[in-house]
Amino acid sequence: MKNLFISLIVIFFVKNLYALNIDGAIKSTIKNNPKVKIALEKIRESKEIIVYATGSKLPTVTSTVSGTYSKADTKTTTTSTTPENITDSYKITVSQNVYDYGANDLEIERSKILFNNELIVFKLTIQDLILDAINGYLMVINFEKSLESNKKNYDSVFQALDETKTRFNIGSATLYDLQNAEASFALATTNLFSAEQNLLISKKSFKKIVGMNPINLEDVIEIDINLDINTIIKSSLENNLNLLLINNDIQNKDILILKEKKSKKPSLDIIGTGLYSNGGRLENGTENTSGSIALTLTIPLFQQGQDDSNIRKYQSQKIQAEMKLQDEKENLEILISNTFKDYKISQSQMNSNTIIIKSIETSLKSLKEEYNIGTKTISDLMEEEEKLLNANVNFLNSKKNYLNNYFKLKSLDGSLMNLFEDYLPSIN
Repeated sequence: MKNLFISLIVIFFVKNLYALNIDGAIKSTIKNNPKVKIALEKIRESKEIIVYATGSKLPTVTSTVSGTYSKADTKTTTTSTTPENITDSYKITVSQNVYDYGANDLEIERSKILFNNELIVFKLTIQDLILDAINGYLMVINFEKSLESNKKNYDSVFQALDETKTRFNIGSATLYDLQNAEASFALATTNLFSAEQNLLISKKSFKKIVGMNPINLEDVIEIDINLDINTIIKSSLENNLNLLLINNDIQNKDILILKEKKSKKPSLDIIGTGLYSNGGRLENGTENTSGSIALTLTIPLFQQGQDDSNIRKYQSQKIQAEMKLQDEKENLEILISNTFKDYKISQSQMNSNTIIIKSIETSLKSLKEEYNIGTKTISDLMEEEEKLLNANVNFLNSKKNYLNNYFKLKSLDGSLMNLFEDYLPSIN
């Protein structure tokens, strides 16, 4: 991560020498996730597009080897013969395009655009996996902390229920107090089970995405808190991966239109041929060696109107891509605005939840003292414990939303990949 980043340290922070931080999770995801391996194979496949296009400018060399066996009966008034003959023929042909109005050069340029498309798709794959890994990372931490809070709440409610049963048996607590305590215990039991299952499932999801068990996750995420929405929007219009794909599509259509126009132009090819034949394998025959060079000028006269139809088709596709680009830019600006709004709201919710937690903890401390001297009931304590549990859960959710929105903004402006560029596989 960059030096400009500062640490956001949340409550319940426990740091371990062997803790797995978010960088390590992303590194493992990029290294082990099968989607990355598939995307890399796609890039290797698309490299052949450039090789194929470049090869079209090289000469074409073909060779032909043939053997002919012949037998014929010949009769005259005085003789009868049955000659047999085997003729070997060896031919080599070299053809080279001399001039094609730049059609082959256009195809090479187009192949590079198509290859660049695969690179962008690869980056989109990595970007989505990074977001999934971050979300999975935060979910595990959330559910771990939620489980801790639920266990603490469960222990408190269980103790309260036990005390209420004792007080009910000696007549110092009413049936309502007992039923209220039992209801709170049932709710705490359900919440604890739910927290345990959520944590179990989140760990399985994390391992599937990252390829590692989420053990000792480090509860520190480094972020840049000085986000500016105008800067994000400006950067996104230049670097957003989806916009880059559409721009490439427009360039691709331009080249296809030019290629179709050039298909109406003449082309010049040179063809060289060498031939050797031997017609006397069984008997004495003749050997023949010859060579030739020919220039061929091809002038398209009529192509059934297909070239003009293709031009109109590609021009229409280009117009569609240009309209799509403008639409995507507007949608992107709206999406960034909404995400930034959610980012600021969750930031505010984190701050307010922190204040609420401190307030409830103070109130709970006071209630316990009043309960010990008999001025507050066990129901009052349980109610406050549940408030504290809910406040902690709300804080964790707002923290997760805050960080998810932050990294989503980074993906929208095209800078998310830069944060983890050291972990990206090399593409040769």
